[in-house]
Amino acid sequence: MLKSYHYEGPLPLGSVVAHNCGAAGLFSNKVNPQVTLIGKEVAGLYTLAVNVSGQEPFVIHGNVTSIGRRKMGQQLLAYLRGLQGLASYNEWGSLVGVRPTKLFHKYRDKAPDAASVANWIEAEFSVSPEKLGLLTDIGEFQRPYVDPNIIKDTLVSLYCGIPFCQTHCVYCSFPYGMWQNYGNHNGFIEALECDMDHMAHMVQEHELDVMSLYMGGGTPTILPDLEFERVLAKLSPLVPEGREFTVEAGRPDSVTPEKINTMVRHEVNRISINPQTMQDAILARIGRGHTAQDIDDLYQYVKRHTSLAVNMDFIAGLPEQTDRDMTENMDYICRSLPENVTIHTLALKKGSPLYESHMQQRLPNEEQVRHMVNVARERLETAGYRPYYLYRQQYMTGQLENIGYTLEGHACDYNIRMMEERQSVLSMGPGSSSKWMRAPEFRQKKQHMPKDVDVYIRTIEQLLDKRSALCKSFWEVV
Repeated sequence: MLKSYHYEGPLPLGSVVAHNCGAAGLFSNKVNPQVTLIGKEVAGLYTLAVNVSGQEPFVIHGNVTSIGRRKMGQQLLAYLRGLQGLASYNEWGSLVGVRPTKLFHKYRDKAPDAASVANWIEAEFSVSPEKLGLLTDIGEFQRPYVDPNIIKDTLVSLYCGIPFCQTHCVYCSFPYGMWQNYGNHNGFIEALECDMDHMAHMVQEHELDVMSLYMGGGTPTILPDLEFERVLAKLSPLVPEGREFTVEAGRPDSVTPEKINTMVRHEVNRISINPQTMQDAILARIGRGHTAQDIDDLYQYVKRHTSLAVNMDFIAGLPEQTDRDMTENMDYICRSLPENVTIHTLALKKGSPLYESHMQQRLPNEEQVRHMVNVARERLETAGYRPYYLYRQQYMTGQLENIGYTLEGHACDYNIRMMEERQSVLSMGPGSSSKWMRAPEFRQKKQHMPKDVDVYIRTIEQLLDKRSALCKSFWEVV
């Protein structure tokens, strides 16, 4: 299989090349790339020469326009997939990027109805009827959250990130490190408390209306009970009564009854318990430190003792996963009926252990994964769930998508607002990102916190000064 490419040529064409090489599973690599692409622009036309060892050069031509580049990207993707023995057809057509619903909303703002938007996307990007239907259903569900006529500048969501786990899942490239291996726990908590205190000051100073708060990671529940209490005690006052307050409790081996009680005391009303799969052999294979029974024990405890809404995440495409495994996962969901379910398609990330592992050879093929995703959707919709948000990633099996499903009245406010980028989201913690958004253009001011925890601790005062300046420039009229 082809894994690497290198491109030289005009920058606008390079962006299209990067997206479509990524969709074909190729990573950028200047050293001994398996695919070399040379782009040129002459007299209003692009030429892209694709060179693969043992093949005649494949040359693509196109107009120097956005449509011309998209058509070239589609030809490139079909060619690369063909070389790897994969079907050339892509259900998402030439539509690339993480957030296809953002495109839907951009045109829905001005279109008379959703059908007009769907017709335009089909003509412009060659998206399949099935994906158009999915995109339209989700887009129309989200309109009350994202309509520019009802969005106020002072409505915000908040995020707090805990970048530690206790084990490293083979498919994950995110965590800063293992909590048990990090030597400055107190320094991290103190810096995070400064961050949270500053956020409280920003909310008060600029009279912000907090719609939701999401505490994610990593694994936030990896914090010991005392530190977990300290963090929630700072976060809870930021959330007005009755608003959504979510804690990522994805690993049952990190969640104790005391932590559940702490969440309830501090008015958390939603948690995410993430099985990924309900087969013990696969859980062990991917580096999870718990069993399927642990997942069910935690879920049953939460439902017996609290009124917390629950999200559960599953992944389609794990090593040696079968259709039967996904059917078993959906059997469990249809019996248990958590309020939200997210079905992820495995994305092969270069920084993950799986990328370099022999387990790559044990991954199900894209047709198997597509069938798993379809089985999940059919079962969930029959059980009363509906899709309410989606996003895509490069290097996803079969160029598919991640879809969030909800029972009636339980959609996660934060997931929609964060994904559609039509409301300011202010963040706390290492590796997190703040985005300031204003209608109608929804252009962003951004601040990225350092991923390195030691750098975050060392520079926290400068980081908060920068956030103060960005908040002032956004909310104070000069």
